[in-house]
Amino acid sequence: MPRDTPVDVQASPQEPSAKDPTGVIDSLACDSCRKSKLRCSRDRPNCLHCRKTGLDCIYQTKRVKPGLKAGAVENIHRRLDELEKRLDNQAATQPDHGQIEQAPSATTVSNSTGDSAAYDILALLAKELPKLIKPNSSQTTSPVSPIESGRKRRRLNYDDAVLPNTPQIDHEPELPPLELLESIVSAYFYNVHPWIPMVHQARFLDRFADDTQRHHLLIVLHSMIIAASKYVPLAWENAHTFASRRKWVVYTAMDSLSVESLQALIIIAFDDIGNGRAAQAWSIVGSLTRTVEYSQLAQEHEDKAYRPMCRPYTPLSPTKDWTELEERRRVFWNVFLLDRFCSVTMGWNTSLTSDDVYRRLPCDGHLWRKQNPVQTPYLGIWDKSRGRIGNPISFMSRYPSPSRDANDETSPGQTENAPGSFRGATDMSTVGALAYNIEATESMSRVMSYFLQQKININDHNDINSWLTRFKELDLRLVHWKMLLPQRWKANPNLTRHVPLMDPNLTTAHVTHNASMILLHQLIAYPPLNWVFRNRLPSTCSAEACYSAGVEIATITEKYLARSPPGSPIGNQYAFCVYIAARALLAHWRYIANNQLPPEFWTLLQSLDEMSRRWNALAEQISNEMNLFASYSLSLRRLYERCNTHENYRIDLMGYTSDAVHQGNGGESELYTHWPVPTPPAVLDSHILATQPDMFDFTTFSRDMLDQNFMEMDRVIAFDDGSMFAAAFDTAAAAW
Repeated sequence: MPRDTPVDVQASPQEPSAKDPTGVIDSLACDSCRKSKLRCSRDRPNCLHCRKTGLDCIYQTKRVKPGLKAGAVENIHRRLDELEKRLDNQAATQPDHGQIEQAPSATTVSNSTGDSAAYDILALLAKELPKLIKPNSSQTTSPVSPIESGRKRRRLNYDDAVLPNTPQIDHEPELPPLELLESIVSAYFYNVHPWIPMVHQARFLDRFADDTQRHHLLIVLHSMIIAASKYVPLAWENAHTFASRRKWVVYTAMDSLSVESLQALIIIAFDDIGNGRAAQAWSIVGSLTRTVEYSQLAQEHEDKAYRPMCRPYTPLSPTKDWTELEERRRVFWNVFLLDRFCSVTMGWNTSLTSDDVYRRLPCDGHLWRKQNPVQTPYLGIWDKSRGRIGNPISFMSRYPSPSRDANDETSPGQTENAPGSFRGATDMSTVGALAYNIEATESMSRVMSYFLQQKININDHNDINSWLTRFKELDLRLVHWKMLLPQRWKANPNLTRHVPLMDPNLTTAHVTHNASMILLHQLIAYPPLNWVFRNRLPSTCSAEACYSAGVEIATITEKYLARSPPGSPIGNQYAFCVYIAARALLAHWRYIANNQLPPEFWTLLQSLDEMSRRWNALAEQISNEMNLFASYSLSLRRLYERCNTHENYRIDLMGYTSDAVHQGNGGESELYTHWPVPTPPAVLDSHILATQPDMFDFTTFSRDMLDQNFMEMDRVIAFDDGSMFAAAFDTAAAAW
């Protein structure tokens, strides 16, 4: 008999109904249980959980499938097309203010803030669109716990999210408006260019105005913005973008090989060192030294008689004229100066050696500015393989030095028929202040490489004799260089007034020469107490040379700051010379009996403070980092406090590489590890050392060093009336 089914009896969830033959609808959990992730009893009209909590028990009659709804992707494409059309229309309706065209790239950004935000949105949508279209992979994988799912989701969101304000290296930064950009370029040539003269101003401005050439200068323009914006009031407001802009410049320059890339990296390295972030510049300088060699910028290619059998690949296109050739030559010499600066200041080996460098010196600045082709002599680079202690200096020069006079004989180590080998007096009339700065810097590098960095055994008679012989050879070379300065740059008796403008490169050359004298003589002037031969050294003569050089650097610097344009910055190498001079005056005060601290020490400190102020210009201290000049000043003040507080404190003469504050993980100087500091002079009587028997016989050498000619040599460049510090009386050419 048929079974009666009461009306109030609930249908079993597993039994299919007439409207739902498959039973899918009845198998769905209610919304409340699904949100709470609970097992639903599926009772109708209210499940067990909803009856307990009093919530509305709602069953969905249709399963909602995961993924995009139909037409969602097409809707996104339509919105993207509409947004692109609006941006194109907006760019077409804006008036043309001569904005600089950027290199065609998919990542090119607009110059307005609104356009930048719109492009960021487009980039975000373009990156997220493939993820939306891609099928949900979670449906085909095994289910994971809510905790694991949440962790995985957070990690993916962190890695894949693209924030509109996040700087990206491959995205070119925005250029400022044209009027502001022109002010920045002018500020660069007025303030920065005199210290790294490698960009021909007239040629650069012509390319700047040419629409077809402008995009080649983008990387140089961005580096100029970083280095010169602090001299333009409105430009410094964008200082928060300099970090990302610098990363883009370095990344782009490393990714391509061109003269513009090298120029941009030189500007960045110069700015980093001056800002006190030398550690950031070290890798750039190291890369530059190799890149100029790969680019064949370290070699002259004019001589047909001297060619290797295997001709190296030249990645750069041939130069069109002499002006472009001179620009490339100056790019190399600025890299050369950076290499020598890092070597001397940090105590490192040089990267550009005589095997790499075969280049003519840069010409006089006003000749290059007027584009008058001239030929200049080569610079003689010493061969390091022959520079060991014991080898005479005459065997070390691979190419003749341009400062050789007519009476100099060709050294056995030189190539007499090499290009640039001049019989008789070398014609130096075509070189300018930059060339003499290069020569003076190379002289300082020789003192470091061939004297201070040489490893000797102070208990070995032959080593000490050879080391002191090298000292006298270098001393004679420095005096010889000073004697051969052109007559037009020596004291001019026809001048009836002081020169109002001092050339920055020529002034740097002179203070570099005096600083080289200090580095060469200071160990002889103030020898360690454990040197048993210290009483045989010409310490009095060397101490006088160090003192005179320090005083003259103070005088020259004070005059230069007074006569240079107000607010104009000072170069990094100049600051190092001031630092060395101040340390020498402190050492002279500590090691000479009954001596007072020279007032020039405080003059040098005030000069460093003024240099720091000029370097910062409009920049505010946005971090705790100090620039190079403030770092040197702080180091000297700390050194003075130690000397003033501790009576027996002895200055480590060769510890200047670690005393200065460098933004890096520097270690202690190890140059004195084999020269331990003995008992202080207040405890150790000098007569004890005087009565000790000599371990070696230095009679012959002492007689040679202490002769009248050695004692009376004119070693230091004095200020006089300042005429020898003006490379050109034309103020427009003085900065070249």
